[in-house]
Amino acid sequence: MKKYILIILVCCCCFNLSALGSNINEGQTDSIKRKWYLPRDAKIQYAGNIGFLSAGITYYLARDWYRLSFMYGSTSMHSHVHTLNTVAFKNTFLIKQFHIGDFVVAPTAGLSINFGSTHNTYRNLPSYFPNDYYFQNKIHFAPFVGAMVYHPLPYKIIKGIDFYTEIGTIDNYLLEGIRTEYVKFYDIWNLALGISIHF
Repeated sequence: MKKYILIILVCCCCFNLSALGSNINEGQTDSIKRKWYLPRDAKIQYAGNIGFLSAGITYYLARDWYRLSFMYGSTSMHSHVHTLNTVAFKNTFLIKQFHIGDFVVAPTAGLSINFGSTHNTYRNLPSYFPNDYYFQNKIHFAPFVGAMVYHPLPYKIIKGIDFYTEIGTIDNYLLEGIRTEYVKFYDIWNLALGISIHF
């Protein structure tokens, strides 16, 4: 299991780096106006397996159809002492863009790679847990589908705003929803709402 997770992480990182390099080469004209390391938008998101609230920045890669967001989220676990902190690499793909008047509507799909940290998150479970009974809970793969509505703005710094919604789950919920009757498949999904400010 560790080997497969490591392979997936390496592949995602390689794809992200190659897409970033491609985006830099293809965007020579835009690079005069915008440094490659500056994000294209900042976002705030409610729910969505990253945290009760999360925030982050986004880079547009591969001619704008692939976007990579670096996000941080936090969830209070019914106590002021224990808080779940999550860092996420959120990969979003714009399936198609529809121009409706001044608006752009796009169905989306993606995969978020989430790294959680709290008092009881484990990459390797303690020995007192039965072997192969529980999932590790430090790294999760979270697939999602959704939709985005974007509207340009006539300002120099803030060039547009978008609202998006997503329906998603995480790897262990999805697996349990498929292979067991105890976890109902319709119970594993959650709804996320977000807003992005484009620069």
